[in-house]
Amino acid sequence: MPTLVCEQAVAIGGKAGVLRELEGAGFNVPAFEVNPQCVQDAVIQLGFPLAVRSSASVEDGDEASFAGQFESFLNLTTIEQVTEAIERCHESASEPSVIEYCRRNRIDPDEFQMNVIVQRMIEPQLAGVAFTVDPVTGAEKIVIEACEGLADELLAGTKRALPADHALVRRYAPIIEKTALAIQRHFGSPQDIEFAIEDGELFVLQSRPITRIGFANFRGGEWTNADFRDGGVSATVCSPLMWSLYDFIWEDTLKGFLRSIKLLKGDFEAGRMFFGRPYWNLGEVKKCMAKMPGFVEREFDNDLSVSTEYDGDGIRTPVNAWTILRSIPTLLAIDRFFKQQESFDRQFLDGGFDQLMKKYESTSLTDAEFKHLITEDFFIIESNYFRTIYAASLAKQDFMMSFPDADYASLVAGLSDLQHMAPIRMMRDMLARGETEVTPIIERYGHHYSRGLDIINPRWADDRDIVEQMFESIQPSNNGNGRTIYENVRDEMLARLPKRKHKGFTRKLNRLRNFLWLREEMRDLSSRMYHLIRQFAASIADRRGLGDDVFFMTFDEIFNDDRNQIDANRATHEGFRKFRSPNEIGGRFTFKKQNIQDGAMSGIGASSGTVQGIAHIAHNVEQAMAAEPGSILICPFTDPGWTTVLDRVAGVVTETGGMLSHAAVICREYGIPAVLDVTDATKRIKQGNTIIVHGSDGAVAVMD
Repeated sequence: MPTLVCEQAVAIGGKAGVLRELEGAGFNVPAFEVNPQCVQDAVIQLGFPLAVRSSASVEDGDEASFAGQFESFLNLTTIEQVTEAIERCHESASEPSVIEYCRRNRIDPDEFQMNVIVQRMIEPQLAGVAFTVDPVTGAEKIVIEACEGLADELLAGTKRALPADHALVRRYAPIIEKTALAIQRHFGSPQDIEFAIEDGELFVLQSRPITRIGFANFRGGEWTNADFRDGGVSATVCSPLMWSLYDFIWEDTLKGFLRSIKLLKGDFEAGRMFFGRPYWNLGEVKKCMAKMPGFVEREFDNDLSVSTEYDGDGIRTPVNAWTILRSIPTLLAIDRFFKQQESFDRQFLDGGFDQLMKKYESTSLTDAEFKHLITEDFFIIESNYFRTIYAASLAKQDFMMSFPDADYASLVAGLSDLQHMAPIRMMRDMLARGETEVTPIIERYGHHYSRGLDIINPRWADDRDIVEQMFESIQPSNNGNGRTIYENVRDEMLARLPKRKHKGFTRKLNRLRNFLWLREEMRDLSSRMYHLIRQFAASIADRRGLGDDVFFMTFDEIFNDDRNQIDANRATHEGFRKFRSPNEIGGRFTFKKQNIQDGAMSGIGASSGTVQGIAHIAHNVEQAMAAEPGSILICPFTDPGWTTVLDRVAGVVTETGGMLSHAAVICREYGIPAVLDVTDATKRIKQGNTIIVHGSDGAVAVMD
């Protein structure tokens, strides 16, 4: 029986809205009516027995579930019982426990509407809940908790679930699991699903997002997506092709680097996918880095915007005769590493990369040439880009250990002529000459992107419209005072230091700035390589009739034309596409939806200065381009694709990022204050708020 729709339009609540969406998507939902105008008519249409359930407008959402706050009334067999149940549902909106729940979750009780579902009562042989991710351990598996008959006592915690090997559970587990995964795929995030099986037929009674995931008994160490999520491979759910490329490099270079500087003798798994996104092995990297004198876990975590769920500084390695003596082989190896990496980078930036790319000037590649591109040339470029990242991190650690009170953010501002800034320089030059045709920009910088690094996303060469929008919104000038800030702070620092420390300060600062510059330049080469791979993967897809399935294959599967995992890979990709995954995974971490709290906000002060302005909320580049000049950009993250829009704003606040992130580098180039890693900034700050950004101490204040 189809769901009844009242003649009078109603704003249905979360539960009813979800059920209606599920029904429309083809899932089996018991017939129901929302806010029936006439109870008797509803009874005639639905028949007895009936269930009456709440459907508050804010219930079962991503931010607040209201689980257990409202009653459900089951097995109603008279019109009087149904009428009374409807009244009690409405009255429950003013219960003290509901008011308190609203207060804790910053919900105005007067703003939500209590709607009511009247629904055909299912008389099940088996009923319960299915979690598409284990909420206790974080395992990506279906967890079924079910009992014979109605599940209300099970859900209330007064009845035990049947064991997994019970005959009824075994019988119906396949259809429960299949339905649960299909519902997760539909909504794009892990789900908590209530179901009932009547006469062998599965009915979906409710589905809501899982808002809290623990990692109890997690034995896999500690993992993070730090530096992967700031526009990188973990910014959103990652395509299998992209992760296969990234993992190919990461697995080799991370451990190879640690071995080369004498910090690793054994082995460990460097990268892994959780919830459709890549993570790297935080715990094992810290074990290695903690062998260095002066290592401070909190400083390491803050640099990368890693959660610090511990007291004090965490792991701290003292600087004494023993730790220094023990680290001499590492210190000598690091010095060699710096020299070797700079030599390679300079060679490739001075023409080596262009020479390597000449062999790929053809518009098509044979399968053998495509394999060579990835396993040889891509490996060379991307490995050295990663090693340059490691060099920059080491240089920063060394500098800050030697000069802990230095104004780091100001001292690394004003890096010279970054390639990320080249498109905007070209646009300005064209604007000054009165040129409006964007083809030259695309021909030269077609490898740039605006929607994230993942190879599944289009590049400028594929998206002429976005380039035209950027060009139309370009500003004739920018702040551009990063160099002045750097020089002033450097001179002030030298004036304060004893002369005996000047040489060491200058040498270490120059090395740090050098590797930060090289890192950004090598990233440009990396972006050009991913663009090339994307082009040729698309060409192969056309030849084989794959379409966008090619992005749901690993590069090995493309080499072998193995299509067996495409459907499963798509299901995973779609099943987590809207999930805001935990940034850290491991025994001491717990993922939960953050309550949006009032009061002062703080993060990482990544670019110095203080500015007041009007907040502009943007979740993508297109939205950022609408920012008024002089406004404060509030966004989840920025990456190279945002460079052309950052010069129009007076300050930046992001939800992720650390001192070494791209957002920090570009904001320092423009000389605009920036505070990064401010939890839920895009929700806690409203469009049009007047805010003050303190880029030096990491404070953000909302003035109205």
